Amino acid sequence: MRFSDFRQYRPKPEHNVFVFVCEDDLLLEDSRQVWRAAFGGNWEFTKYAIKEFEEVQASRLMDDALTPSLFSQSRALMVTNAEKLTKGKLETLTEIHAIPQSSLKVLLVTASARGVDAWGRAFPLIEIDQVKPGDAVRWLIDRHKLSADVARYLVETLGTDLRQLNTEVEKLLTYVGGARPIDARDVDILILRSEQFGPWELGDAILSRDYRRSVQVLGAMLDDGVPPLLILDKIVRVWRQLFVGKALVSKKSAKDVAMAAGAPVFKANEFAASCRKHEWKRLAQGFRELLNADKAFKSSTDPEVYFDVLLWKLIG
Repeated sequence: MRFSDFRQYRPKPEHNVFVFVCEDDLLLEDSRQVWRAAFGGNWEFTKYAIKEFEEVQASRLMDDALTPSLFSQSRALMVTNAEKLTKGKLETLTEIHAIPQSSLKVLLVTASARGVDAWGRAFPLIEIDQVKPGDAVRWLIDRHKLSADVARYLVETLGTDLRQLNTEVEKLLTYVGGARPIDARDVDILILRSEQFGPWELGDAILSRDYRRSVQVLGAMLDDGVPPLLILDKIVRVWRQLFVGKALVSKKSAKDVAMAAGAPVFKANEFAASCRKHEWKRLAQGFRELLNADKAFKSSTDPEVYFDVLLWKLIG
């Protein structure tokens, strides 16, 4: 289930225990408001590590479930790493699940359904889909009102971990000080620490098969302290875009090709022209070279020399 669909989730009132599969920590925090609205009424949420939860006496849990208070909130417990739940606690929760109008709800949180899928026969099981790049882009746009190009650039640069994305966006917001919207140049300066060139210069140089310019931009990035693996990620992103674009360029408009490949729409015509220039054989060989580069940078190697050779093999 996508998290956007989960926002509409409404459990049966008689259900008291739920298995919640969610691997992203920030989505777990966001889910509190969704659960609160789903349960209705006034609920106080408490987060427990599995070890802490196991130390709570069964009698206390039953009392909380059976004794609603007229003066305080009902309780909802979020138990993390719930896959480590003991058989005894599971039996207690099965009893709680059967209590009508319980004043206690328990969310058994786990990052994977593996090992707990059988619990779905006893309790409702809600599994949140892994965050995909498109989901992360939409999340950034909705939560932080970023432009689509900047949101996409952040996800391509940092990945789909929402906690990390949120932290970096907060830094960027502090950096621009509310004076203007965040742009890709800010991402380069603050996150990639590359001040000499614009956000698309390395990609543009690769797309246009400009070896000399590619080496110049890449060298400046290394001088600015950008980690080699982060630079490699940028090259891989461009290569994937070329691969997707090459497959579509003869069938769709330049704008559609750019959108499908995740390239900036305002560069659609240039991108489509670049896709036509690159040969299928070289694109396929390029992925093998990029995989070798990933292995090389994870061991000891001279990044500048390796990148020079790599770029020559890709576009020289």
